[in-house]
Amino acid sequence: MDINKRILISGYYGFNNSGDDAILKAIVKDIKKANGSIKITALSNNPPFTEKIYGIHAVNRFKMKDVLKAIKDCDLFISGGGSLLQDITSTRSLLYYIALMRLAKIYRKTIMVYANGVGPINKNINKILTRNILNKVDLITLRDENSKIFLEGLKIKNRNIHVTADPVFTLEPSEDIIVNKIFVKEGIPLDKPLVGVSIRNWNNKERLINNLAKAIDNIISKYGVNVVLIPMHYPEDLSISESLSGKVTKKGCYLISNKYSVEDIMGIIKRLEIIIAMRLHSLIYAATQEIPMVGIVYDPKIEGFLRSIKMDHMCQVETVVYSQLIENINFVWRNKENIKSRLSEYDKVMRQEALKNVDMALELLNSR
Repeated sequence: MDINKRILISGYYGFNNSGDDAILKAIVKDIKKANGSIKITALSNNPPFTEKIYGIHAVNRFKMKDVLKAIKDCDLFISGGGSLLQDITSTRSLLYYIALMRLAKIYRKTIMVYANGVGPINKNINKILTRNILNKVDLITLRDENSKIFLEGLKIKNRNIHVTADPVFTLEPSEDIIVNKIFVKEGIPLDKPLVGVSIRNWNNKERLINNLAKAIDNIISKYGVNVVLIPMHYPEDLSISESLSGKVTKKGCYLISNKYSVEDIMGIIKRLEIIIAMRLHSLIYAATQEIPMVGIVYDPKIEGFLRSIKMDHMCQVETVVYSQLIENINFVWRNKENIKSRLSEYDKVMRQEALKNVDMALELLNSR
C-alpha cells in the first residue's frame, strides 16, 4: 500500500461524549495497528484535544474551508461510527453528515460508512436524502441487524452492505492500579461490591430520577452494595446524576464527578457486579467487560443492542415504574454469573466482527 494514503474520519468527535470518543479511539487504534503508515485526520469540535488524545491530525468540523481541503486531500472518507444517520437528535445533524458525504462524492473520493447504527429517520425528505447518498457510497458496514432492516425499509439499492460490530469491542480497559487511584480520588470505598448506574437527560426525567432513587435505596439495603453513578457525556450526564444522587436517602451512593478517558470508564465498569444504564456505549462497555446489565431504553438502538446480546431485562424510559425496574435488577443480580458467562462468548464474537471493519476499509483503500 502507498505510504502516502490518507483517511479522513467524520463523526461526533470532540464533544466530551465517552461513547463517540471510544469509537474514534478504536478506529484509529485498529487502523494504525493494521498499517502504521496511513495518515489519519478527523473532523472534530475540539481539534487540539483530538490531536493530543488520538495522535492524529484534526480539523475543525465547522470551518468549511479546512473541511473541504481535508476532503480534497484524502484517499478514503469514513463516515462513522455511531448513530450519525438519524433525525431523532435533529435534522441539522443528519444533513451535516449527508452533506459531507456529498462533498466527498463531488471530489470523487472513496466513501465508507463505518460500523454505523442507522435510524430512526422520521421525516420523508430526510429518508429521501439518506437513501440518495447511501446508494452512492462505496461500502456500508453496520453495527447491528436492526440498522440493516432499517436500510431495507428505505429501499437502499447499494449491495455492498455488511453487518459487523461496533468498533468499541476492540478496546481494553485501564489497568487496575489506575482504576484504584480513580476510586480513591472520587472518595469511593471498595469495601463492598459495586453496582453502576449511568443515565442521561430525557423527557420526564423527574419520573426516571424518582424511580431510580427508590431502586438504589432498595439495592443498597438488600444487597449490601455501594452504588456508583457514572456520567458518560459531560456536563449533561453529570447534572442529572447529581440530581439522582440528591434523591437517594441511603448511605452508599457515590458519583464519578471528574471526566476520565474511555479506557478509565471501561475500567470502572469492569469492577461492577451489574450496571443499570441508558446510553448505548455504557451498555457496550459493560458487554466488553462481561458485566450484566439492566437497560433503560430511550431509543430503538438501545433495545436492539440488548436483544442482540440476549439481555432482555430492560425498561422503557417513558413508562418506567419502580416495580418493573426492581424486578429486572433482582433478576439480573440473581443470575449474574450465568449472564457473565454468556457475555464472555458474545464479546469474543463481537471483537472479531469489529475488526472486519478495518479489513474492509483497508481493502477499499488499497483498491483505489
